Amino acid sequence: MKYLKNDILNIFKDSINDNNFIKGIFSNPTKESSYKKINLKPVQIKEDFFIQFESFANNKAFHKNELLADSFNILDEIIDTFKQILIVTSNQEIQVLQNKKGFSIKRKNTESKILELSHNKQKNYILQDNTPIPFLIRLGVMSEAGKVSKEKFNKFRQINRYLEFIEDTLKELQEKKLIGNSMKIIDFGCGKSYLTFALYHYLKNIKNLNIDVIGLDLKEDVINHCNIIAKDLNFNNLQFLKGDIKDFDIFKDVDLIFSLHACNNATDYSILKGLELGAKAILAVPCCQSEINQKIDKSPTTELKGVLSPFGNHGILQERFSSLATDALRALSLELCGYNTKVMEFIDMEHTPKNILIKAILGSPSEEKLEEKRKEYNRYLQFLGVNPLLDSLLKNYFKK
Repeated sequence: MKYLKNDILNIFKDSINDNNFIKGIFSNPTKESSYKKINLKPVQIKEDFFIQFESFANNKAFHKNELLADSFNILDEIIDTFKQILIVTSNQEIQVLQNKKGFSIKRKNTESKILELSHNKQKNYILQDNTPIPFLIRLGVMSEAGKVSKEKFNKFRQINRYLEFIEDTLKELQEKKLIGNSMKIIDFGCGKSYLTFALYHYLKNIKNLNIDVIGLDLKEDVINHCNIIAKDLNFNNLQFLKGDIKDFDIFKDVDLIFSLHACNNATDYSILKGLELGAKAILAVPCCQSEINQKIDKSPTTELKGVLSPFGNHGILQERFSSLATDALRALSLELCGYNTKVMEFIDMEHTPKNILIKAILGSPSEEKLEEKRKEYNRYLQFLGVNPLLDSLLKNYFKK
C-alpha cells in the first residue's frame, strides 16, 4: 500500500499530540534537501514543549527548538525531501521509505519506552555538582557541601568546558608522544585564575601528572590573592607572577600555553611567546580584536570596500567580520608555524560573546602542505588589504 506525504505527517502529529513520540530520523536525502540528515526529539524547557531539530550539512550540526505548530510546518516541508524516515514512538518503530510511486510504511511493535522530555538533564561533567572540590569551594563556586551556587553555575560550566579542551589536548599530546608524564604550563593573563586552578587540579589530582604551572598577570593584588589560595590548597607547583607576556622568560621548554580573553594584540603576543618557548600546544580565547578593523578603515585596497562592501558599509558588520578575520589569520599563521589548528566554540554564546577558542597542536606538515598554506596566507592578506601586527610578530617562525 502506498501512502501520501500527509499520511506521514499525521503519524508525526498523532504521536506528538498523544505524548508517544520518542524520536525521528530523516536520512538518505533527495536532491531537493538542504541537509544530509535530520534528527528530531521532544524537549521540555521550563513549562514549554518543543521539538528539537538537529540538522546536518557541510560537516556541521545545527540545533533549533521549535514550538509544535512551527514543527508541523517544518515537517510538512521536509518529509518528501528524504527517502528514508524512522519514527520511534513509545511502543513502535515506524520505517518510512519513499520512491517515485510514493511512501511505504513498515511498523514494528517494541517494548514500551519512557518519554524523557527534560532538556536539562544532569550533564556528565568532569567536575560534578554536589561533590565537594576544595578549589571550587575556596573560589566561592561551591558551598562547603559541594553545591554549586545558582549565581556561579555559568562559571562552573565554563570551567568544565575548559577541562574538556584540556582533556582532548592532553590526549592528543600523549598520542603524538609530544609529552610524557610531566608538563610545563603557562596561563597568560590569568586574572582571578578560576581556569588555572581547575587545570592544576585536573592534571595533578585527577590525571596524576607531574606539572609546573605559572599564572601571569599585570594586576599585583590579583596575583597576591591567587598565591595565597594556591598555598592554602597545597598546590605546591602552582605559582602566580606579576609581569608582561613579552618579558616572560622563566620557562624555556613549555608544553602548553593558555590565553583567555587577552584583549586585542595581547593574544598575538601570547602566541608569539608560545613560539619562542617552543610550546607543543597553544590554546587561545581572544577578546576585543580591534586592530584589523581599524586598519581596514584606512586601507585603500581592502575588499571590505569592494566585493564585501555590504559588510564594510555598516560599522557593526565590519567589526564582527574583522573579529572573525583576525582569528582566522591567527589559525592560519599557526599552521604556517608547523601546528595543526582547530577553531571551536568555547562556551555557548548566551554566556559570553567571546566564545571562540583557537587550538594549536605541534605537527609535522609536509613541504607541499606548507606551500599551499603560504599561498593561502598571501591571498588572504591581499584580500584584507592590511598589514597586521601578527604578520611581523610571527613571520620569523614560519616554516620554510
